[in-house]
Amino acid sequence: MPSLSQCIERNRTHSEHSYVLLAKLILPDGEEIRLARNPHSLVYPSALGSQAVFETGGDKLSITNTDAAYVEFSVTGEFDGTLVFQQLVDGAWYTIETIVSATSSTYGATANTQYRLIAVFINESTPHCALSEKGGTWQAVDFLPGDIEESDSYETRGLSLSIGNGGGVMQPYLEQLDAWRKLHGNEFVQIRLLVVNTGLLDDPEPVGEWHFIDDGISLPAPMDKCEIKLGIDDVGTAPIPARAINRDFCHWRTAEQCQYYALCNHTLAMCRADYNRSEYIGAFPTVEQGGVYG
Repeated sequence: MPSLSQCIERNRTHSEHSYVLLAKLILPDGEEIRLARNPHSLVYPSALGSQAVFETGGDKLSITNTDAAYVEFSVTGEFDGTLVFQQLVDGAWYTIETIVSATSSTYGATANTQYRLIAVFINESTPHCALSEKGGTWQAVDFLPGDIEESDSYETRGLSLSIGNGGGVMQPYLEQLDAWRKLHGNEFVQIRLLVVNTGLLDDPEPVGEWHFIDDGISLPAPMDKCEIKLGIDDVGTAPIPARAINRDFCHWRTAEQCQYYALCNHTLAMCRADYNRSEYIGAFPTVEQGGVYG
């Protein structure tokens, strides 16, 4: 995060540009959801792609994919016209998708290949278009952090994030998260909030960045908003070292540590009887009964 003097200098030289709040949600399976609280989608950092307002036929954006696994684009705003997303194949442009309204898409990409978004014609209004390699496009979505919840006790103050679910945009991600957790356990969603200056989108270092984990995600009726309770690792009550030394209770919590961790009850008896993996258990059968932290 930049120093105070750097923030002051940025404000002095780019005060005419707006600041935008970004949110990145990293699901346990590695998929990223990138959101921008902005009227239109953004490419950030700008080295990953480009963005522009299309005003007439022939306006275009193009990128050469280096080694990214996919390319993505976003078209925001109402307009009357036709746009096409194309890939250069053997010297000719091949149309992958035809666009007649606001949308966003992601496609698997071929290395060292050109892609472009081009207006065939525009009769009315001007769509804002963004085209980038993997990880560069931040989708325009209505979201807002809630007020900090104060408490008279010694509990940590709470903060929430409310994300618009217009068109059911968040529901597939929640279903994907629920299915993953049923197989692998209740791992956290990593959440990052960033603030960027629209005049400095070429600078990969944001004005501010804050990291959280989810303390709960829900889609309450009438399902128009996804509510996320933001939290942090509880450093105040966590034991040191973080992992207790137990004789019979296994502490594995990820699939990398043990492929069966989401299915068993984490006891030595079940590990030995059901999976024949007692030599790999995340416990210490030779210590005395009880937890040891020293």
